[in-house]
Amino acid sequence: MEVYFDNSATTRCYDSVKDIVVKTMTEDFGNPSAMHLKGVDAEKYVKEATKTIAGILKVQEKEILFTSGGTESDNLALIGGAMANKRNGNHIIITSVEHAAVSQPAWRPMISTTVIMPVS
Repeated sequence: MEVYFDNSATTRCYDSVKDIVVKTMTEDFGNPSAMHLKGVDAEKYVKEATKTIAGILKVQEKEILFTSGGTESDNLALIGGAMANKRNGNHIIITSVEHAAVSQPAWRPMISTTVIMPVS
């Protein structure tokens, strides 16, 4: 019997998820921003996913943003959060053990103060 303990790095997906990913990568692979038929079909997947996620999180669909990965998401959260809350203080607090995708954007010029909290 195999036991896998690294689920925070990557996790086996459900077969239903795999099936839809294969379908969108082999059949409905259009650019969802394009006006052609493949793009329109691809956009339906994005809209359906947006609606589903918004419903689960009980937020408006316009509050859902899709990014290309973890680093882009970290940048959006940190820099976007700092810029949106600039009036409350132009600083970010991070821990000393953050991944580079979190620690690097915290040192951007638009953030005047970055505080590193030690972890014991």
